[in-house]
Amino acid sequence: MPRLTPSLHTALRDAVAFRFGQALRYPSHCDALETELFKAAATGGRRLSPSTLRRFFGLVEKDGGYHLHTLDTLARYAGHADFVAFGHALTGLVNTNAAPDFPADISELLAMERLAPPERLLLGYFLGRITRPALPGDPAAPLALRLAAHPVGQEFFVECFVDLAYLNGAYGEVLREYLLHKRTAEAQLFGHGTLFLGEFLTEAPAAWRPRLQQLLAVPVPADTHPFPRGRRAFAEIMAAWHEAPGEPTPAPLRARLQREALAVARPAASGQLPAFYNPFPAGYCFFVAEAFFLTGQFEVLLCWIKFTHEQFPELAQLEQNVYNELLRAFCAVASRRTGCAALVGYQLPSLFQLDTHSWLLDYYSVHIALVGLHEAAMQGDFAEQARLRAQVLDFATVHQMPFFKRVAQLIR
Repeated sequence: MPRLTPSLHTALRDAVAFRFGQALRYPSHCDALETELFKAAATGGRRLSPSTLRRFFGLVEKDGGYHLHTLDTLARYAGHADFVAFGHALTGLVNTNAAPDFPADISELLAMERLAPPERLLLGYFLGRITRPALPGDPAAPLALRLAAHPVGQEFFVECFVDLAYLNGAYGEVLREYLLHKRTAEAQLFGHGTLFLGEFLTEAPAAWRPRLQQLLAVPVPADTHPFPRGRRAFAEIMAAWHEAPGEPTPAPLRARLQREALAVARPAASGQLPAFYNPFPAGYCFFVAEAFFLTGQFEVLLCWIKFTHEQFPELAQLEQNVYNELLRAFCAVASRRTGCAALVGYQLPSLFQLDTHSWLLDYYSVHIALVGLHEAAMQGDFAEQARLRAQVLDFATVHQMPFFKRVAQLIR
C-alpha cells in the first residue's frame, strides 16, 4: 500500500474537503462523503467505507498506508484522473514517491518555482477556503498563520482572500500575524485599515481609535494600491461620523479625499492575474462610497458616485463585479432618498452566482440586505422590513458586528 508523506496527505485531504464544501471534522461528515463519492460521476460509482474515510481524515488512529483504490477514488473526487495525476499536478513529479526536495508544508509549496503565478493564486484561494473555521468567531488555523508569515502566502493568500466576514475571528488573527512579518507601507496600510473595519463594526472605540492613529501614521507611497488607500479613507469618514452622528462629513475632509482620489495610481493590468483584492479599477472610490452609504449621507453619496463615474467611465460597461454592482445599488438608494431620477428602478442582480471572489459576498450580503431594507422602507412594505431587519440582526450577531444592527434601526 502506498505510504503518503505528511504534505501530500494534507494536500489530498484539503482537496477533498474543498470539493465537499467544508473540513471533515466529525464522523457524520464522513458518512455524508461516502454518499457523495458513490454518486459523483468522476468516481465511477466507487465506494469507500465511512471507517476508511475516518482513518484518512484522522478521526481515528491508523498505522501504515492506504490502498491505491482509496487514493484514486479521493483524487478523482477532487477533480483529477487518479492519484498519480494528483501528485503530478501538485508537485511536478511523475510518481507518488517522495523526492528529496518535496516541500515540508504547503507554504513552501506556494513558493515553488515550478508553480506559475496563476496557479499560486488559485492555490491561495483554495487555502483560504480550506483554512476557514466553521464559525466566523473561531480562531485561525495554524496553516493560515504560517501563510501570513510567509512572503508568497502573504501575497497570494492574505491579500487576495480578504475574508471580511471572519474579520473579528480567524482573519483578524491572520492579519495581525501578517503585520508582524510584512513591514512595507502598503502592507501596513492594508492590514491596519482592515483591522480598523472589524474594530469599528464591533463598536469598540478603545480599539479602533488607537488603530486609526496607527493607520494615519503610515506613509503612503505614490504607487500604493487604491484598495488600502480607500480603506484608510473609509476609516476617516466613519471616525468623523462617530464623533458627530447625523452630521455630514466635514467639507475639508471631503475635498481632501477627492484630491486624493485623483492622485491614486491605477493598478497595472496583470494579464491572467486579477489585481490583488479584486479586479476593480475604482477601489478607492468604492470604499468612500461605502462609508457615505452606511452613514446615510445620500446627497454627498450621489455627488461622489458622479465623480467616480467621471474618473472611471469604464464602470458603465463592467458587469458581474461585486464592487460595481454594490456601487450601482448605493446610487439607486441615494437617488430614491434624494428624489433624483437616476437609477431609481435599479435592482441588484443575482450576485451570489458569481464564480470568483464569492467569499466577498459573505460579508457584503449585509450591504445587500440594507439596500433592500431601504427599498422596503420607502415602499412601506412592513413585512419585508421585518424580514430584512431580522436578517441584518442575525448577521451582526454571528459576525460580532453590532454596528450593522444600528444602521438597520436607523432606516425608516
